[in-house]
This record gives sequence, C-alpha cells and structure tokens, in this order.
Amino acid sequence: MNCIVTGGSGFIGSHVCAALQEGGHQVVNLDLRPSNSKVTFVSADIRNVEQLTSAFTGHSVEAVFHIAAVANARQSLDDPVGTVDINIRGTAGVLEAARRSKVQRVFLASTVWFYNAVEQSLNGQPRTLDESCPILPEGAGHVYTTSKIASEILCHDYQRLYKLDFTILRYGIPYGPGMWPGLALRSFLDNSFSGRPIRIFGDGSAVRRFVYVKDLARAHVLALSPKARNQIYNLEGERGVTIRELAETVQKFISNTEIEYIEDPARRGELKVENGTVVSNQKAKKELGWQLKTGLEEGVRETVEWYRKHILDGK
Repeated sequence: MNCIVTGGSGFIGSHVCAALQEGGHQVVNLDLRPSNSKVTFVSADIRNVEQLTSAFTGHSVEAVFHIAAVANARQSLDDPVGTVDINIRGTAGVLEAARRSKVQRVFLASTVWFYNAVEQSLNGQPRTLDESCPILPEGAGHVYTTSKIASEILCHDYQRLYKLDFTILRYGIPYGPGMWPGLALRSFLDNSFSGRPIRIFGDGSAVRRFVYVKDLARAHVLALSPKARNQIYNLEGERGVTIRELAETVQKFISNTEIEYIEDPARRGELKVENGTVVSNQKAKKELGWQLKTGLEEGVRETVEWYRKHILDGK
C-alpha cells in the first residue's frame, strides 16, 4: 500500500515509517525537516491544503498516517493558540487534502490523555476506561488534550459528511530510541550522562503505562487491517510503572546516577488516572492482534545504547 506519514522525521513518525517499510509498504515522509532515513521525503506544511493535496496525489497515496503535531505538553501551555493552529487546523488540512485526493483512510495519532476528559470512577469505584467512554462537558483541562479530542471529532465529521474513513490510535506514553528532550526518560538520560541527578517531580509515585516506541509503531501496520476502519484503539502499555521505578531502571545501566525529588507546580493538566483505574488496551489486542514485546528493562537498555551512540558519540 502507498502510505504517507506526516511528521515522519520525528520520534514516533520515524519508527512508523520504518515499521511500514518492514511490512512491505511504500512510504513517503511528509515533514518540514528531512530525516536521515532512506524514506522518500516531501517538504510540506500540514496547514497548507494545496501542498498536501499535491503530495497525496503525486504519490498515489492510499493511507495517510497523521502524526505531525505539537506534542510537547509544556509547549502547548506556553503557546495555546499555536497548538490549536497546528494540531486542529493541521488535522483539518490533512483530512481535506485526503478527501480531495481520494485517499482510502486517514490514521490519526491521538493520546490516552483523552481520558482526562472522561468520568474515571463509577459510584465511587475505579473503572476500566475503553474506547467507548464519552467526553465530559467540562473537558480535559489541557490545551494539548483538547486539540487531540477536536482532531478526533473532525475525523468522525469527515467520515459522516464525506465518507472518508479513519482509524484513531490513542498513544500511551512512548519511550525509546529517538526520544526528544522533555520526555521523562530522555530527561533522565540527559541528566545522568551529564553527571547530574535524575530529577523527579513529586515523590515518584505517579504511575504511567509506558509503551516502547517500536511496539507502538508496529500497531500502525496492524491497523491497516479492514477491521480497523472507522475504529478507535488505545495503544496503552501493559503495566503501571512508577516514575521512581523508571529512574531506578536507568540507574541499573548508568553507574553513579543519583535521584532527587522536587516540586514543580507548572506541571498542571497532564494525564492523571485515579488509583485503580485502567485504560484498557484489550480492543487493540483482540481485533488487531497487537502484542507488546518489549519489557521496561529491555526498552530502557536499548534507549541507553541509542543515547550513547547517537547523542554522546555524535557530539
């Protein structure tokens, strides 16, 4: 299948390009900056419908994986208008260009932060959150999350109004080779390799279900299945990992690394799942056959090796 990946030069997008190629698909990376991979590259702005339409038509694109976005939550807080412009207007641009180019399906990169906008408990008891949960009227409490929810709704609108099919993939918290500065594990590595303590905001008890990026990328290939047409999937991690456990795993591979705990009131509106509440990944497992093959220790080890080779040696 002829596929185009918006944001294919980025952390997740580059792995998606590689996974699609390994799956035997033709891949084009559409981004504003080129990558070092051998994937065909097209420079275009996702807000420019004419540029997108030309790219989609010129490469006979059948499937668009729309990953390009403002993904840094802190950047969203600092520049909410820019986030809305890129994330929502950009998604509208991709959908419109796909409609004009008669693309078969658009795959939207969304987020499990979506579940900040749903009722996380029922009658005072924690519940399992799945793809059928409705949005609360008061919203998600973060511009980044709201921009992704709006993008999801646009996908539904384009399907109902123009019969443009979609698949929405709600990412868990990704980690792995290629991570950009600001993500938790990358920040830990930046500090550790610079001789500084790992800094944890709070007491380290916050829980995340991390997803190794290659496992995440493989789900995109599986989502090309006809079963995934007009469906939503949570690509959530397998088990809860505390931030403290993540830091202690880094300590196993980088000697003389210390950990310090600090308060940071600026970290507001980020993903918070109530104790006992779980975001389910069972639909992706059952319908797509998705499996998470990489455990935390193996994933951290591979990320440390990537950092040594590409960040330290590249300086």
